[in-house]
Amino acid sequence: MTDFFNPAITGRLLNSITRNHSGLQNSVSKVASGIRLINASVDPAGLSLSEKLRSDIRVLGQAIRDTESGAGFLNVAESGLSAISDLLTRGRELAFQAAGGTLGDDQRQALNQEFQQIVAEIDRIAQSTQFNGQNLLNGDLAPAAPPVEIQVGIGANDRIALNVIDAVDATALGLAGLDLSTAAGAQAALNPLDAAGQTILDTRSSSAALAGRLESVVAASQNHIIELTAARSQIADADLAQEVSDLSTGLLRLQASIRALALQNRESADNVGRLLNIRA
Repeated sequence: MTDFFNPAITGRLLNSITRNHSGLQNSVSKVASGIRLINASVDPAGLSLSEKLRSDIRVLGQAIRDTESGAGFLNVAESGLSAISDLLTRGRELAFQAAGGTLGDDQRQALNQEFQQIVAEIDRIAQSTQFNGQNLLNGDLAPAAPPVEIQVGIGANDRIALNVIDAVDATALGLAGLDLSTAAGAQAALNPLDAAGQTILDTRSSSAALAGRLESVVAASQNHIIELTAARSQIADADLAQEVSDLSTGLLRLQASIRALALQNRESADNVGRLLNIRA
């Protein structure tokens, strides 16, 4: 009898078609998504490292947002400190005027009334300047106060405290009790006003230095994200040129396997026909 059907050859052809079809699907997925690691079986170690890098990138992104929030925190504090500085400048002008010997009592009283309003406004600013509910100028951010920290990096210890602003209310600045209604009182107010002005200047300098540090941290973190993203891309992203080549090769192999199977089936059918003719 003529051997018109070979199960071994047919089985191998079917396996080849299945294998080539699976490879073709993988190549299509990689080209379509641009991702090499479409599942863990492709490269388990590479996938693990890629996921670790992805996590680090996300954490760094959040750290940048926290750091920028800290910078905004300091910007609000700076606005309050700047307003207090302007008020102190005006208060010092009033004290110089009131200390002059040519003014009458009524004039000094008028100057003193304005001065007391200035002191009250300094108190108000110190007590009301806030960022997201956090008081900024009332002493809550003093170096000796409980730390107010932000996360600026991936590590548990990558934290920066924002505690650089002592209390700047009237009492803390030595303005409480100052009175310009007399020449002597006005003269006595000059030194405390000078000291208060220096305190505000020093505080603004410390705040500006910290703001500059946070700006540098943001820039460094952004560069780090770029580096991590590039590293992850090398691991996880598909080489499109290679994947397109693999796609073409896989398609040719699949077509060849299908043609071979069709030929095998056709030859089997021909053999069956010949066999029937013989029997006829």
